[in-house]
Amino acid sequence: MTSVARSGEEAAPATEAVERCPLCKGARFKVFVRAKERTVVECLDCGLRALNPMPSLGDMEEINEETVHPFFSATLEDEESYRLYFARKLDDLRKYAPSGRLLDVGCGAGFFLDAARGRGYQVAGVDLSPVPAAYCRDTLGLDVTVGSLYDYKAPTGAFDVVTIFQTIEHDPHTAELCAELYRIMAPGGMLMVTTPAADGFVARAMGKRWFGYRNVEHVTFFSRRSLRCALEQAGFEIVFVDIEHGKRLTAKYVLNRLINYYYDHKTFIRTGLSLLRPIVFLMAKVPLFEPWAHLYAVARKPAGSADGASPA
Repeated sequence: MTSVARSGEEAAPATEAVERCPLCKGARFKVFVRAKERTVVECLDCGLRALNPMPSLGDMEEINEETVHPFFSATLEDEESYRLYFARKLDDLRKYAPSGRLLDVGCGAGFFLDAARGRGYQVAGVDLSPVPAAYCRDTLGLDVTVGSLYDYKAPTGAFDVVTIFQTIEHDPHTAELCAELYRIMAPGGMLMVTTPAADGFVARAMGKRWFGYRNVEHVTFFSRRSLRCALEQAGFEIVFVDIEHGKRLTAKYVLNRLINYYYDHKTFIRTGLSLLRPIVFLMAKVPLFEPWAHLYAVARKPAGSADGASPA
């Protein structure tokens, strides 16, 4: 293992155990960065960055339950920004699949599903947490199931469109996740993916302080190269993989993220949050966004492929 820990950070010991890459299953890594007491390694074969050691899916479910309430509350407060962003995604989607059966994986508060239903898609969602799932069902009247995509057990070829926004980075089994996305999609179906861009401007500018490395729900970190590899390995044909600006951000949303990613939020709230209220009010007048912050990919299951498992 070659250490490339950045200045001011302690490199991992050369004898540190490294799991196989969750994407290509290779065993050649270098330590890329240490952030928030977590070690991120980079696969020397496919370029995927991942936590080492890697938590299990069960661990991720527990972490999700610990973090869901503040993030879900922030999502509801930022509904307008989400809906504007998802409207643009639906405009893109309609170029490739103007109708059909659609599954949103990691559907959160259901804003995308609600908008897709309004455009004529037959929609369903799946999310690990019962909190947003209950909101989707009780408030928006959506068909949303609690659990992982693996638990969902959709029939082979069940969906014409699958979307997975800001969720692929939460799953410790990258290759298996992409294979399952491929399996449940009908031949000719479309996949739409977004995830934080590990090779984007924000990530490169912030280094070890990038929010992607500090979010405890993130276990893998994609560049354009590794995301393309993940989709092609599963059997998808790439339409495009690009970097995009993030959605418009409110000041309160930014503050919530700062507290949860960079501070002991309980102490911070007790001692100083009230002092920031005037700043938040002023910032609310300024449009905010993350420049070149997210990867955005659209891919297709080949029309001539037989329903079934990924060719990988």
